Amino acid sequence: MDSTKLDRVKKELERLKAKHKAFEKAWNETGNRGLLQFFVDITPKLLNSERCSIFILDPKTEHVWVQCGTDLKERSVKVPQKNSLVGEIIHKGEHKIRDNLQVVAGTHDRVDRKTGFTTKNALGVPIFKSHTKEVIGVLQVLNKKGHLEFNNEDVELLKRMATQLHMNIESIYLRQEIIKVAEKMEKKIRKLERILIQNGLKETRDRDQELTGELKLTEDILGASLISSNLN
Repeated sequence: MDSTKLDRVKKELERLKAKHKAFEKAWNETGNRGLLQFFVDITPKLLNSERCSIFILDPKTEHVWVQCGTDLKERSVKVPQKNSLVGEIIHKGEHKIRDNLQVVAGTHDRVDRKTGFTTKNALGVPIFKSHTKEVIGVLQVLNKKGHLEFNNEDVELLKRMATQLHMNIESIYLRQEIIKVAEKMEKKIRKLERILIQNGLKETRDRDQELTGELKLTEDILGASLISSNLN
């Protein structure tokens, strides 16, 4: 890869960053956050529960964070996939009900201490990526009112709501993937720059193809023609 081609690759990365910035702006302006907040507000009323949260899987860190929740700010709560109810739902791709959590040790203890809330029982259902069984988030409700437990009717209703949410959640998940790929590409470019300096512009065909592949992957993720056809 010569310096001219490297310059073109760097320009394509800048175009990617600009596209991502536009994507972020569009997300903020479409009102999707307002729609998610509406679901968070209405779901506890429908299921006679105290709280509702929408969790998003971060593909970069493998942690799960709150996108929107009752009395919670975005990303104010993060939980690991291991040893957490939300993580178990993501891993198995099926709903889970837990009772008597106030006397059981777990990740919810740490979250309760942080939020000042006491979790007694919980119901969570997976949010799937479109047309696949890949789980990208969890819709969860806490504390059935009236000292009651969540039942099968609650499960089916929450599953229906999760189905309605999946497109909005998928757009957030996609944004995380874009960030991950962009950071990976930036590291590759810095590495290529060092190689070019050290080797005096020697041929680096394998790395050239690898970087071009990453650019193509990013183009597919964005669903836009960001990359010119004459990089080869």
